[in-house]
Amino acid sequence: MKHKRIKWYKRGRRTQLKRWLIFGFIGVLLLLGGIGWKFLYPHEQKSWSWTVGNQTILIDAGHGGVDPGAVGKTSLEKDITLAVSKRLKVLVQQAGGKPVMVREEDVDLGTAQGLLKRKREDLAQRIQLANDRQADVYLSIHVNSSTKEKLTGPQVFYYADSQEGKLLAQNIQTQLNLVAGGKRIAKGNQELFILKKADRAAVMIELGFLSNSEEEQKLNDPNYQQMLAVAVYQGLANYLGTSQNLVPEKEGNTHNVPNI
Repeated sequence: MKHKRIKWYKRGRRTQLKRWLIFGFIGVLLLLGGIGWKFLYPHEQKSWSWTVGNQTILIDAGHGGVDPGAVGKTSLEKDITLAVSKRLKVLVQQAGGKPVMVREEDVDLGTAQGLLKRKREDLAQRIQLANDRQADVYLSIHVNSSTKEKLTGPQVFYYADSQEGKLLAQNIQTQLNLVAGGKRIAKGNQELFILKKADRAAVMIELGFLSNSEEEQKLNDPNYQQMLAVAVYQGLANYLGTSQNLVPEKEGNTHNVPNI
């Protein structure tokens, strides 16, 4: 019996030692991973900023309901914009911001019977929501389409007469270019209703082209959707951090860091 107890004791000690070695190995990997991330992606550190804290960010997932938006071979614009917008909402929340979602399901905001009248009503309701909630920033999320199937990449638009919108668009465009590997520049526009009527820092973000089959596949990939959401968030955080003279600071800003 004594011999068996010693054998069980030794076996238990070996098992415990193995567990500690495994936990130690995992700890080292996590430490090295954190250090590697910091040095490989230093620009990420600045983006996880307190600047989003307590800011009201209106996130407008374009189209919805009876309005599908652009139509790809296998997907609809309204579904992709909603998926990315939901991911963006989480990032803003985790940073201490106040996200306001125009929609969180497949609906539009119009009630009229005629499609054209309903669309106008829908757009007006989106602007009204931004006014009612006193949004600091308006992010309109869309997906592009073109008869030129080779076109790819995100494109950000701003109201041409808005310096705030231009700065916001430039910051977001820079981050999206890093994700997509593009060289697009933010473009001013004087015709888009949302940008013209928003009366605050506002941008329209075209995430990519459904008319390009390869990009359509990427736009439907949850991992790529997360990358796009993170890029938009980073651009937003950078904008708020460099526009203190444009965006009034609010009390109670937090320093939470969002998880991705």
